[in-house]
Amino acid sequence: MRIVLMGAPGSGKGTQAQRLVNQFGIPQISTGDILRKHRKEGTELGKRADAIMAKGLLVDDATMLDIIRDRVAQPDAQNGFILDGFPRTQTQAEALTKLMIDLGTPIDAVVLFEVGDGELVRRISGRRTCSLCNKVFNIHTAPPPSPATDCVPDSTEHQLFQRKDDEEATVAERLRVYARQTQPVLSYYSDAGLLRTVRAEGALEEITQRLRDVLAAKPSAPQARKKRAAKRRPAAKKTVKARSRTLVRRKAKTAKRRPAQKSAPKTAKKRAPVRKAKRPAARKARPVRGKSKRR
Repeated sequence: MRIVLMGAPGSGKGTQAQRLVNQFGIPQISTGDILRKHRKEGTELGKRADAIMAKGLLVDDATMLDIIRDRVAQPDAQNGFILDGFPRTQTQAEALTKLMIDLGTPIDAVVLFEVGDGELVRRISGRRTCSLCNKVFNIHTAPPPSPATDCVPDSTEHQLFQRKDDEEATVAERLRVYARQTQPVLSYYSDAGLLRTVRAEGALEEITQRLRDVLAAKPSAPQARKKRAAKRRPAAKKTVKARSRTLVRRKAKTAKRRPAQKSAPKTAKKRAPVRKAKRPAARKARPVRGKSKRR
């Protein structure tokens, strides 16, 4: 199964992706992780990305698509994959669709993790990172253990700090940017009949079950109709254009073969109006004589 996960920062995509990995036995492909891997290993794609980032620019769509193409070609992704972190724009979504069709591995489903903005701000602003072991915790949902038996040796407590990206004001701005960029992508996948929504609030097991349910469900009737209509639309346009060209050619040929009609001379006599024959007057009905009574 080939799945694209979408959702705002803090919506829980990463946690649920790991559960899907265990269920389906397919890899999670995080574009950020594979980009860092290529750069670390010094591959041609990694060098290309380094040259772009050295100029202070974002890695272009073509490079990211080449990185994804390389990853999905690996043996562990032959039965499917879970794509996380891409696409972020409609242009990227269209390019990804074309790439997957060219590879013969079209996307099966796009899952949106839906969480209220207030809950997202609470989740992200609650993140804390340990400066000693670099582990990430959440003071609301996953606080660090005390004493810190999982930290570095000779340390009894985690030394927590909050990253700049996790501050409440920064989180609110990140969410606004996400909503502005992602809405066209959601509309694109909805029109394609691939979008499925999961309410990602509540207990972890409940969210996992909702995710399994939407992946097992068939596309709704409206989505299926849109999907079929999208496939028929290009062919229908071609048919209409072909018919229009045929009609134009036929009209042109008919006009060439048909002789020009001569207009009647002005001095032509007007035809006398056709007089209707008078019908003979109906005969008067004779009175019927009554029968004589026998006496």
